Amino acid sequence: QICRLKMAAHNKLPPEIHAMHGSKGMNVGVMLPEKLKVRIPFAEWASQPELFSKQRFVDETAQYLFDVYGIGTEQDRHTLMMLADQMQTYIDARAQQDKHPLVVKINNGKTLAPNPYIALANKAMENCIKLMNELGLTPKSRLAANKLEDASPLADFLKGWQPQ
Repeated sequence: QICRLKMAAHNKLPPEIHAMHGSKGMNVGVMLPEKLKVRIPFAEWASQPELFSKQRFVDETAQYLFDVYGIGTEQDRHTLMMLADQMQTYIDARAQQDKHPLVVKINNGKTLAPNPYIALANKAMENCIKLMNELGLTPKSRLAANKLEDASPLADFLKGWQPQ
């Protein structure tokens, strides 16, 4: 029994580890191409918002999607452009947020309120994450795309009783 549990844990290793060990996992994921296995670079627009280019963002992201998933349909261009628009909104709102205090005066200085660019940036960021998940651009969405349902008796046992 313990040996089977160790074997089950061994099968859940990332695909790159299985490749090193020469083993094969039960839930084999897709390994990233070698040219994509690099550290995530700092986004240059984070410190210089004017450097963000929607066209460059769309081109780089489309190439990544093709390299990792082998997809590049005409329909994806709409979702990708919406993502680029939300990225631009986020970047613009962050740039304005940094130019103003966290709390601003409204109603001729009679009322204090949160900087409205904070809400704009937060909403754009939420939209970006949703669109990135939709396209498989976040670590969580990449893991979910590679996860196969384990139908072993052990997996059923670990999931617990499921009423029908």
